[in-house]
Amino acid sequence: MLYRRWGSKDDLVVTYTSSSKEDVRIMEKVKEVMKAHVIELFLSGYLSKEDARKLLLGINTFTSIDPSYEDVHEALEDHLIKQAGEAGGSIGLGRSRNDHVATALRLQMRDEILELLEFLINFRMTLISRAEENLSTPFIVYTHFQPAQPTTFGHYLLYAEEEVASRWESIYRTLDLVNRSPLGSGAIVGSSVNLNRRREASFLGFKDVLLNTISSTSSRSDLISAIMEIANLMLSLSRIVEDIILLSSKFLGIVELPDSHVSTSSLMPQKRNAVTMEVLRARISKVVGDVMTVMNMYKSIPSGYNLDLQEINPFLWDVLDESRMGLEVLNDLMSKVKVKEIKADNEMLATDEAEILTSKGIRFRQAYHEISKAVREAKFVPSITMEQSVSRKVVEGSPSPQRMKESISFARERVTIHEKTLREYKNEILKGEGELRLIENDILQEGN
Repeated sequence: MLYRRWGSKDDLVVTYTSSSKEDVRIMEKVKEVMKAHVIELFLSGYLSKEDARKLLLGINTFTSIDPSYEDVHEALEDHLIKQAGEAGGSIGLGRSRNDHVATALRLQMRDEILELLEFLINFRMTLISRAEENLSTPFIVYTHFQPAQPTTFGHYLLYAEEEVASRWESIYRTLDLVNRSPLGSGAIVGSSVNLNRRREASFLGFKDVLLNTISSTSSRSDLISAIMEIANLMLSLSRIVEDIILLSSKFLGIVELPDSHVSTSSLMPQKRNAVTMEVLRARISKVVGDVMTVMNMYKSIPSGYNLDLQEINPFLWDVLDESRMGLEVLNDLMSKVKVKEIKADNEMLATDEAEILTSKGIRFRQAYHEISKAVREAKFVPSITMEQSVSRKVVEGSPSPQRMKESISFARERVTIHEKTLREYKNEILKGEGELRLIENDILQEGN
């Protein structure tokens, strides 16, 4: 043991408090952070070039975490002491596990958010393409889960896309919160070692630094903001999932799910159960539960680093994993789902008829009551069809073919803007990381 010298490798306390298994997720980021630290120690005059070279070589040969260590940080430092000899004893200078893990977590979260945002763009393109294919496909929408008015499946799909587009923007905004470097903050109050925190931040592609060292080392609120927005995305998608389950039921029979997303019963061979959507519906609840767990863990921790914080990490990744997998499944389903032939329900045309009467000089509320009376007495006979009802809708964002074409064009343009924004964000990160690589290569080549 490197830190707990009074404990044995079989010590119950060490085993109980170790995060080694969970730290596999951030191991590569921990190595990147350590490289930035080593290079900063060299540039600031605290390490010779030869010692820096030995340490960088040692970091590159660190490939696994022995579970007997408390965490990845202890395992890496011990590895460097063994690999780099006396030089390994220098890496604790101006460094704490507290600022290093906070930095690695932000790097990992940043990458995962970027990946999620990229996948969301693909999902939105699926929805837009399907909307274009179903521009005039009759569809029914509900209020209070009662048939409301006729629309098209394309109109419904664009509703889903707009929900996801809004959530995309909310998640993207959390990137600037996450993309700030805690590195160089030490355990809680910084260090007398004069490290250039902004240079370290730029090496790792960070946009800024978290200035206050207490906040840098012990805050997880930015990461929590990110998963809360991701959970908000999943809340929106959960309503779509619920629609699919209900509308594919034989009670309604409005949509037909692809065979790959349904399963029969072990006893009833006629069943087509919406199994993937049922599992996704449950796992979205799990995402919400994960966020609540993180909030409950976080709310009672006093300021400064506490080991409770490491227990939060698995729930952060679980939110991301479940959301990403769920999106993949939903994307596949939405690319294949079909709408069955809709049975005309004349009562859904009641609003249209009331509006038609107003065009003849009747006040709307009077027309409303006249149509309502006709419906109650089973005497209502509409003067238009469902298709004509859809075509009559004139407001922006409505399902008429002309308005739908406008909406599809707008949605595609919005996706293009988001793609460009994401590409530029990634390029800024790569620029900083490229600088780190150049210095690393220069140091490593010195010994060849």
